[in-house]
Amino acid sequence: MLTSSGSQRRARFRRAGLIALAAWSLACGNSADRMDRATSPRDYACRFQVGADSFIAPEAGTFEVSLKVRNEGRAVWASTDRPPCFLSYHLLDGQKKMIRRDNIRFPLSRPVKPGEAYPARVKVKAPLEAGRYILEFDMVREGVAWFKDLGSPTAHLSLKVTPRVWPDDRRPLSLAEGDFTRFESSRPAFNTLLKLIRLTLDEDEVSFKGVTGKVSGFKAGDSYPQVWLRDANTVLPVSRCYFDRDHLRSWLVEHLARQKADGSLEDWVDAAGETGKNTAESDQEASAVQAAAQVCFLLGTDWLTGQAAGRPIIDRLDKALRFVLADRLDERTGLIKSGHTIDWGDVDIEDSDERAVDVDEGTHWTAGIYAQSMFYRAARDLAWMFDRLGHKDRSLAWTLKAQTLRTNADQRLWQKDKGFYRVHIHLDAGLTHAFDEDDMFAMGGNVAAVLTGLADETKSALILEQALSRRKAYGLSTASGVLLPPYPKGAFRHPLVDDPYEYQNGGQWDWFGGLLVLALYDNGFSRRATDMLAEIAAKNIANGGLFEWDDPRGSPRGSDFYAGSAGSLGRALFEGYFGVKLTADSLRLEPRLGTDKARIRVHLPAANLFAAYDYRLAPDGRSLVFDFNSNFPGRGRLRILLPWPSRARDSLQVKSSDYEVTLDGRAAAFAEVRTNEDEYLELETDFRNHRLEVRPNAPGRSRPRR
Repeated sequence: MLTSSGSQRRARFRRAGLIALAAWSLACGNSADRMDRATSPRDYACRFQVGADSFIAPEAGTFEVSLKVRNEGRAVWASTDRPPCFLSYHLLDGQKKMIRRDNIRFPLSRPVKPGEAYPARVKVKAPLEAGRYILEFDMVREGVAWFKDLGSPTAHLSLKVTPRVWPDDRRPLSLAEGDFTRFESSRPAFNTLLKLIRLTLDEDEVSFKGVTGKVSGFKAGDSYPQVWLRDANTVLPVSRCYFDRDHLRSWLVEHLARQKADGSLEDWVDAAGETGKNTAESDQEASAVQAAAQVCFLLGTDWLTGQAAGRPIIDRLDKALRFVLADRLDERTGLIKSGHTIDWGDVDIEDSDERAVDVDEGTHWTAGIYAQSMFYRAARDLAWMFDRLGHKDRSLAWTLKAQTLRTNADQRLWQKDKGFYRVHIHLDAGLTHAFDEDDMFAMGGNVAAVLTGLADETKSALILEQALSRRKAYGLSTASGVLLPPYPKGAFRHPLVDDPYEYQNGGQWDWFGGLLVLALYDNGFSRRATDMLAEIAAKNIANGGLFEWDDPRGSPRGSDFYAGSAGSLGRALFEGYFGVKLTADSLRLEPRLGTDKARIRVHLPAANLFAAYDYRLAPDGRSLVFDFNSNFPGRGRLRILLPWPSRARDSLQVKSSDYEVTLDGRAAAFAEVRTNEDEYLELETDFRNHRLEVRPNAPGRSRPRR
């Protein structure tokens, strides 16, 4: 993504833009261990000169290293050559033992001729764990050799990494009332994943003066300093656990205050007051409405009658969705249209430069499943908000629009024989493909259909089975692959997506991988969801951060501290695995931990609500103990995934003799329900400091399973 102002505003990109050669977009793990017989040590040689040789940084903190490297060989160094030359480093421990051989590649801004010295200032990210390390800087001819292996000296810099401790970490994780969010899981990788999420939120937090006053929110990532509608909507479900109401709503009010006369909203706003929009997309307005509904779940709907630039917020939300119907509704199909991109992407198929994000005379129009899912959810959210405000007629109108769109999407996009929605249909005759576009499983749009309710229960199960089988068939390192198979080489002209498995064209995006995991939890595939979440966590821990996307092997690409990844993976953890679903009006606890154990507290500062529990199996594995507490004043549903083997599939009748269930030592009435592969015990309760104990009585239930 390139963003600029004034006459250069067209030169902007929603995601990676042209940072393919930037420091943070080049892969770790692209090892250069194959010595080319034609490569002589005399061709590639270097000598380093460093300024400071020791550094101190917090865990996962970034710092700048200044050094100079002289070309003492016979060959020119160039990062644009094939194979290219880069500056990089090896990560060693304090005893000079190798920890990670391959790290970020830093491209050279110009060719470096023999005899020339190249000054470099590079940003390095500290490891996730405190301790003492050594950075061994070297040059690399990619895929051929490190210069060290050709006999060149390297530069050794010492690094002390200090612990990063949040104030919450010093507080006891008890079930008593408290104003912080934290958990401790028997899965260490999940604890570290939470650390990555919190680091990302801290790095992305922004505050600036806008047209509405002080604006607080979150930028999209280390490479994206703007507050984007889609990203901010995505990060809300996890940021609400740590930040106050201004971080939830002020950025949205700022966006609404900048609404155009036709009702359209910009993609982004920054601290300098600049804005921009990638018009090849059609989800900006839907993202704003969805975000407003999330705010209402915590603050109530009264704030909707407040003003944004002299007009009620609810009216601006209504006008935003009406803009989509006026400008982006295809009358023939009754579907929302957008440019021919890749599912949820913003790079169109025709242009090879910055114009790829904008609608122009060469745009090929499509109607895709992602745009339908986003608008469907937004229309339902707007109907809900109008209903809460007492505007029954306006609520009904938006409900009917949502239902009509759902019917049209089923008719035009659902593929009964394949078990998933088409990525899109073409709305003009100006473009055809020589390959079967309908066989491409667009994971982002299809999972959005599941989570927004566009897909019914039957379709959702089929979609999720496709997601699981496609991942296995194509051999990606995690379940985050967004398009399987990807578009073939050359189908798109832009260099970001002209090859398979790069960027939006089949890369691994945890933004959508996290949503897939959440959908699996919510649709009865919890054990498989936990396995997938563990794989994603392990990949990100190995990479040392939450990046924008990854290649098929899991090597990071694009922006670090990526808000979309943090938001979706946070939802997968808190709402999916731990099953804490807390708003101002409702509380549901649905732990899907199986044989794991955990203690968790979720606090919502904007609503001053908390929920906490302690989940564990007895040492013999034959009983489950669940202590829980909350200051939520009402009653709600408690639903626990049972860790013991299920009854025969053809037996759905509840048998009270199957379990001994007590609440605070007294027998409790319960129901046993099954959703696809999951079997739950369910009961209604208040949440004020209780202990639930479950013990199976039926034969064959003595051994727990995960």
